[in-house]
Amino acid sequence: MMRSLWSAVSGLNTHQMEMDVIGNNISNVNTTAFKASATGFQDVLYQTIKNGGAATPNRASTNTDQVGLGAKMGSIMVNIAKQGSAVMTNNVMDLMINGDSFFVISPDSTNINYSRDGSFTIDAQGDLVTQNNGYYVMGVMGDGGVADGAAVTKIRVIDRVAMPDRNDPTVTREVDFMPGSPTTSAYMKGNLDSDDASLKEGKGLKLEIYGDDGQRYTLKFTATNAGDDDISTFNLTLSQVLDSNGKIVGSKAADPIELVYDKHNGRLLTNQTVQVTVQGDEGAIGSFELDLSNTTNYASSLSNHSSTIYAYRGNTEGLNTGYPDGELTGISFGDDGSVYGRYSNGQTIKKAQIAVAEFANAMGLEQVGDNLYAESLNSGTAQIMDITRNGGYMNSGYLEGSNVDLAKEFTDMITTQRGFQANSRVITTSDEMLQVLKGLKR
Repeated sequence: MMRSLWSAVSGLNTHQMEMDVIGNNISNVNTTAFKASATGFQDVLYQTIKNGGAATPNRASTNTDQVGLGAKMGSIMVNIAKQGSAVMTNNVMDLMINGDSFFVISPDSTNINYSRDGSFTIDAQGDLVTQNNGYYVMGVMGDGGVADGAAVTKIRVIDRVAMPDRNDPTVTREVDFMPGSPTTSAYMKGNLDSDDASLKEGKGLKLEIYGDDGQRYTLKFTATNAGDDDISTFNLTLSQVLDSNGKIVGSKAADPIELVYDKHNGRLLTNQTVQVTVQGDEGAIGSFELDLSNTTNYASSLSNHSSTIYAYRGNTEGLNTGYPDGELTGISFGDDGSVYGRYSNGQTIKKAQIAVAEFANAMGLEQVGDNLYAESLNSGTAQIMDITRNGGYMNSGYLEGSNVDLAKEFTDMITTQRGFQANSRVITTSDEMLQVLKGLKR
């Protein structure tokens, strides 16, 4: 039989394999984060017809004469290094990696795969999962970040707990609850006018704070002229405490705070900072530090004498204001993969951070379907890290598109078709030659 027949058959097989790869590339042209593959051919082996010879004094050297025996598939290379284009989705749960990293994905929180597909969602348990198959997105919980080689776990975005309804304590709701933080500082600022007539009966001041129970309370203070003839002494008394519904909580008044000012410059001499402890029925409020150093005592030069003192929550730098209980209202992502929760009390906290993996040879990863990859002996071990370590980052509201180049695929399709046709022509021509050979018998 003619060697050309078998060589052409191997050529048909390799070109058919290349067409299979091209077909897979084109079929995944719109697959999220798909990486195109390319084939590489190799010749198989050669039959030596005549050995070469070295030169002699009477004859020149001769080359070896060999006949090739066909082609084979040398490699199918996945073009992982080329990043796909950014596809805007305006869905906050969609994430796109910019860089060489991979998301760490687990179907069961134990076995690990890797992916560039960042189309995520939240399942019924509140875990961050892949949108297509519900696999867990792995990372590190809390606000500590992802250290090199960190142990990863599934990310719980919504941590629901059973809470009694405030309007009906017999009813419970499953919510992501954030306990409030009490107000630990407050300050008063302004002037107490010695000629202010309202100080005789008592000038009212309001201060809204948050208690130890995470609820909002209104503290009503009364400033008076201390009932004496000294125009530089005053009393400040906590007279009433109201809850968030305006209902009076308890009725016990705290001991008055004595304020003594310098008669020459109007500055406060005593009790510049006091610790206010609310006791009795108002005990849920606890205690806080009240700064009075920003109050003064001047007589106004205007005809209408009035005091301009007001109370503010927090310290003079805006810290320690406290906040009420809150429930989760939204999720957002940082460019380092951090997962943030926004709460109804105005607070935003970092709940977790998505981990990424890099490989010594990412092109050696094994494709396992579902937009997932697995480690192989040639890829090296996954290096778990923070995505920003090597300059990468994530975009929320975007997905990575396929990196298939249709112009290249169509060109490869043409050359593959021509190669296949040429090999088939070799077979038909060889067959015709065999027919002629068989006809010599007649």
